[in-house]
Amino acid sequence: MTKLESYLNRRIDTKAKYKDLLEFPKYIEVETVNACNARCPMCTINDWERNYPVMKDNVWDKISDDIIENKTSIKRVSLYRDGEPLIDKKMASRINKLNQNGIHNTSIATNVSLLNEKRATDLLEAGLGMVIFSIDSLKKEVFEKIRVRLKFEQVRDNAIRFLQLRDKINPNCRVWIRMIRQETNQNEWDDYYNFWRKYTSDVDRIYYHNIFNWGGQLDNFKSISKSFEPNLPCVALWSLLVVFANGDVPLCNVDYNNKYPTGSIMKNSIKELWQSKIMNARRKLHLNGNKKDISICANCNVWDEVKGEEIVSPEFAEKVSILNSNQ
Repeated sequence: MTKLESYLNRRIDTKAKYKDLLEFPKYIEVETVNACNARCPMCTINDWERNYPVMKDNVWDKISDDIIENKTSIKRVSLYRDGEPLIDKKMASRINKLNQNGIHNTSIATNVSLLNEKRATDLLEAGLGMVIFSIDSLKKEVFEKIRVRLKFEQVRDNAIRFLQLRDKINPNCRVWIRMIRQETNQNEWDDYYNFWRKYTSDVDRIYYHNIFNWGGQLDNFKSISKSFEPNLPCVALWSLLVVFANGDVPLCNVDYNNKYPTGSIMKNSIKELWQSKIMNARRKLHLNGNKKDISICANCNVWDEVKGEEIVSPEFAEKVSILNSNQ
């Protein structure tokens, strides 16, 4: 195993062999809704060009049946991508189908604004395995400047109520509370962590992820930290398959307009897409230091490590950069 292959194993699954990563994706993201009720400056929603906002039942049946058939190979199924998943009125029933068929590690990421008591109860009773709360500040003015169209008090209260309901209905459901750290909130972390720690349990997590550039596609992007990710092969190509609402499978989770199509779940199975020539060609480019040949990969920092997950040393990343520049 090369050093880069070993690195990918450490980032994705220390218990798996490298060849196992090429067999089937460990993580799958299914975007059942391509719409959102917020307009956040660190999102690319104004550039979305896809016109199929809601996943049809035949597409859901195809992808969910394929997932269930291969459940032993999957670590987590996430029912979201670029949109706000709670716009999907069928979300609880989708989670329930997976849960009833032995897939308990399901997740959604939500801006929390639509997570009222009924929605919270339905999701918890359906067997939701994890939810990520995207809450970027405890200061009303800062929060509403970042999460445009949302009301801070509503989001805060919804989050607290969900945690209380979780403890009663489904204590095994993990809650991850995430701040996207950027210029306006970068000094809030300690207060933010201490506030949410009061409401969370030992299965939960509070963390931040520095603002990222969506593969160089985010207008007016302003970095707040140095990134080593452009020097390294992207973990997504060895771990994550994304399915859009119409069944299309893009390059990865930042390819929001499907500039680099992989195929369609309506024409091929997950395994066929994962093991396809085009996917293996992309992996080869990344391993050989030529990820720049794919425009959105060149300077992408979406997979920068988050708070509490420092795996890659700057020294290792710099050595990879030097090695690649000499090829």
